[in-house]
Amino acid sequence: MDSGEAELRARKFIKQRHSRVERIFFRTMYKVENSWILQGEVQFKRAFFFAVNRSFELRINMDTGEVVFYEENPLPQLKAK
Repeated sequence: MDSGEAELRARKFIKQRHSRVERIFFRTMYKVENSWILQGEVQFKRAFFFAVNRSFELRINMDTGEVVFYEENPLPQLKAK
């Protein structure tokens, strides 16, 4: 499995978790042993005008193509002055 296929599988996995995905941004992607690690940000809609931004880390097994780890964390919101 190359990096392009790992990215496609990651996008598919995230879109299955969140039905209203607007943007997926991959910040870093690297190999560790027999896995691809992908880190980035996802933006999806919660309501008509309300979007949520979260960071994620995802691990894909290179042999099977399965997502073996996924973690999402909220991004800090910037306060308007």
